[in-house]
Amino acid sequence: MAILTKEKIFSVTEEIIIRKGVQKTTLSDIAKELGVTHAAFYKHYKNKEDLLQQLALRWLETTSKELLEWEAPKGVSSAVALHDWLWLLATTKKKLYHDDKPMFRLYTDYLERTQILVKDHLKQLAQKAESISGLKKSGPAIITAFVYFHNPYFADRWDNEFYKETFEAVWKLIANKLP
Repeated sequence: MAILTKEKIFSVTEEIIIRKGVQKTTLSDIAKELGVTHAAFYKHYKNKEDLLQQLALRWLETTSKELLEWEAPKGVSSAVALHDWLWLLATTKKKLYHDDKPMFRLYTDYLERTQILVKDHLKQLAQKAESISGLKKSGPAIITAFVYFHNPYFADRWDNEFYKETFEAVWKLIANKLP
């Protein structure tokens, strides 16, 4: 019997989802492709929802790592640092969308249905915005102001020729409020 690792399970699951779609993918399909019994697979995940949630959470953590670990260069004002971080947020989401649209849609659609994961992600982004800006309790407002640039709902509009110009216009609205 094959030794199962999280990465192997996730990789095979993604491959099957790409081929069959989320709805038609079953745990039996995944177990068969992994070379294990259906019962053995249940030792790792309670059900399909549990597996999809863990898969989406891993994607979110991996794709957010750079954003959440980002540090402002020394000597840069909080306003410049926040601008640069928000632009990194926007370009990171845009790059993820362009690099693999089917998987981007899969993960973001799933995450939208699993509000607890989205809520935690937005909370982390808001906390990061607060730590960069120095504005306590303003993180949610900052993240909301830039929703167009990071929310997957708007992904099809991210190639708009005025994207950067629009970002800068939104930035100007909040820049005057920064210390």
